[in-house]
Amino acid sequence: MTIYKLASPIDCEVAIDASVLRGKTAIVTGGANGLGEAYVRALCEGRVLNLNHSCIVVIGDLDASKGYCLESELENATFVKCNTTIWKDQVNLFRETANIAPDGKISFVIANAGIASADDVFSYDGGETEPQVPKLDMIDVNIKGVLYTTKLANHYFIKQNGQDPNKEQDDTCLILIGSGAAFLDCPRGPQYEASKWAMRGLMHALRRTTYHYGSRVNVISPWYVHTNILHREKFNHIKSFGIQFAELEDAGQCLLRILSDPSVNGRSLFLSARKWAPKGYLDLDIDDYPENDLLQEIQKEQIMAAPPEAGLFL
Repeated sequence: MTIYKLASPIDCEVAIDASVLRGKTAIVTGGANGLGEAYVRALCEGRVLNLNHSCIVVIGDLDASKGYCLESELENATFVKCNTTIWKDQVNLFRETANIAPDGKISFVIANAGIASADDVFSYDGGETEPQVPKLDMIDVNIKGVLYTTKLANHYFIKQNGQDPNKEQDDTCLILIGSGAAFLDCPRGPQYEASKWAMRGLMHALRRTTYHYGSRVNVISPWYVHTNILHREKFNHIKSFGIQFAELEDAGQCLLRILSDPSVNGRSLFLSARKWAPKGYLDLDIDDYPENDLLQEIQKEQIMAAPPEAGLFL
C-alpha cells in the first residue's frame, strides 16, 4: 500500500535493483521514437547491472514503420498503432496489452506521447485582420491524450487490484512526462509550458489517492535531449551557447529507478545534464513545501475539504 507522505528527495545515487520488474507488462505511448524509445529499450533489454529484468512492453504510437521495426528488434516488444488523441485507439491499446500480458495485468503505464510545434497562441496575426483561431494540437496531444491514458491506466489498475488498500495488491505505476518547462520559464511557448505544468498538476491530483488501488504516480521532466521533437536547427542553436544536453540512456535509468522502488510516489524527477547530476537525473524536491508552514496549513485544509469519496488519510 503506497500512501503519499512528505519525504526527503529520492536518492538517485543508489544502485537500481530492477529484478522486481521481471515479467511485468508495461505500456509506453509515443514509444517508437526519442525518449519513448529509450524507455522501451530500458524496459525490454534489461541493461541494469547485467540483470535480466526484461518487461513485456507494448508500444503505442502513430509511427508504424518505426514501431514495427522496434517490435522485430526487441524480443519482448509489441507494437500497436495508436493515436492517443482518439479514445477508441487508446481503448484498443489497453485491451490488446491486457490480452498480451501473461497474467492479463498491466503493471506500468508511461504516458510519454507528446509534441512541440509552432504555437499559434503566441503568434501575432497582424493589425489589419481579426485574430485567427489558434491551433491547439499540443493541448490535444499533451493534455487530452494523457488524460485518456490516465483514465485507462486507473481503470485497469483498479480492475486488477480493487479499491481496498488493506488487501494485498500488486504494485502499479503511472509515469507522466513533464519537461524543464514544467517548472521553468519557456518563452513564447504557452501551449507547451501549460501542458507540461499540467502533468505536475495531474500528479498532485492523484498521488494522495492512488494507494486505494495499489498504485503510484510520478513525473519525469526531461531537459534538452537529442530527439525528433525539435528540428536540428533548433538543437544546433541551443548547442551554440555551450548548453549540455541530457542523455537518452539516462532517461531509461531514471524510469527504472522509479518503477523498481515502490516507495517512490508523487515525485518529480528531472532528467538532467550530467554536470548537474552524475546519474543524469535527480529529484529537485519541488512539489512539497516542508519549510513553509503557511502552505502546509493551507494544504492540510485543502485535503480536509476534499469530497468524502476521496478517502484521504489526513
